[in-house]
Amino acid sequence: MKRHVAAVVGLVTCLLVIDTHLDWVPQDGRRLLEVNGQRWDLRGWAAEQLLPLRRDCTPVNPWPADSPTARAVLPVIQQHSLPDSVSARWLQLQQLGDWVVAEVEFDTLKPTLVVLRLQAGQWHVQEQAVWSGSTAPWHSADFVRRYLRQQAPEMPQALLACVRVDPQRYGAEPGGLRPVAWTAQLLP
Repeated sequence: MKRHVAAVVGLVTCLLVIDTHLDWVPQDGRRLLEVNGQRWDLRGWAAEQLLPLRRDCTPVNPWPADSPTARAVLPVIQQHSLPDSVSARWLQLQQLGDWVVAEVEFDTLKPTLVVLRLQAGQWHVQEQAVWSGSTAPWHSADFVRRYLRQQAPEMPQALLACVRVDPQRYGAEPGGLRPVAWTAQLLP
């Protein structure tokens, strides 16, 4: 067999093998990379890798649990979804201007990221800008940031970029670029 024919056959074979193992799967208006049946949020992972290059957290104030802002915000969260919200405890609190993003944990509820805004001297939960639960099959930090940005579009982007989103609490897998757990369920 001539060399150029062997090279073409080899290239075509490689492309066919790759095509049988890789696929872009549409889901929820975006695409996941599927490799041998395992789905990866490559776009979300890449967005998180690039985030440190473009964010500036100098104007954002991270507050400890004993700060006046934390003491003012916590009762608002505790009264938001009674009775389970009464047990709210701080995980993090970030503020920029009249906006805060609070992460709290509860005795009976999942950890939650809550966006609040200071209006007329009172902190108010932005009803639609609350996240709790898994982001599977999406990369947790990118997905949560996109969701909160969509729900509270007036919130400063610098604040949102500086909020830590723990993949242990919100993701399908702990951190990094890993396949997401996904099982197809067929209806009878």
